Amino acid sequence: MPDRPTLVLLPGALQASASLTPLASALAPFADVLLLDLPGHGGQIIPDVLRSWEIAAAVVTELDRRNVARAHVFGYSLGGYVGLLLARAHPERVAGVFAHATKLAWTPEVAAREVRGLNPDRILEKAPAFAATLQQAHTPQDWQLLTRRVADLLTELGENPAVTDSVLRALKVPVQLSLGDQDRMVSLEETVAAYRALARGRLLVLPGVTHPFEHAVQERLAPEIHAFLQAAEEVHA
Repeated sequence: MPDRPTLVLLPGALQASASLTPLASALAPFADVLLLDLPGHGGQIIPDVLRSWEIAAAVVTELDRRNVARAHVFGYSLGGYVGLLLARAHPERVAGVFAHATKLAWTPEVAAREVRGLNPDRILEKAPAFAATLQQAHTPQDWQLLTRRVADLLTELGENPAVTDSVLRALKVPVQLSLGDQDRMVSLEETVAAYRALARGRLLVLPGVTHPFEHAVQERLAPEIHAFLQAAEEVHA
């Protein structure tokens, strides 16, 4: 009986790993699933600065702690970005990357637009239910401080994107990019451009799906991730 693949699930910015529980449950029959929080998220101590490469390094540290030599990575939004960085920096540790709704075309203008929605005072005023969700997800840490750190991270990505065309072209592992055709943050054009840069890329577009990774979308995507795992495992067999 072949060993079960290990699958790391990485949530998006300002999400706790618990938000991916439906996906983890759906994939548990097919893989050893690890739900990991990004640094500063899910109650972890918030770093003075969040940087994409350092987030990727933190994931490697956690894999070391759990004695995981090699794993597939699924990442939603920023989690997918981190997964691609992991595959570039540590190709021996990553068997494949499935990135869903991951923004790959960063510019200062794009970052400024995204950061406008990350003002804690405005969130409290305009979206108190979202503020309460953030507080619950990241307790006992200060969600407002985390939100500011994430805003700084996005600003840095706008100035100095970490996943560039050259990074994508250098990836040797299987990579699948997916997005919803109604995603207002991630465009089909930028995702197709990234897919074309990949040596071993796959592309999936989900009709009627927006950016938020709701339970129904997770359940819908689970069979696609399972199929990707099977294909990637055959490559490594």
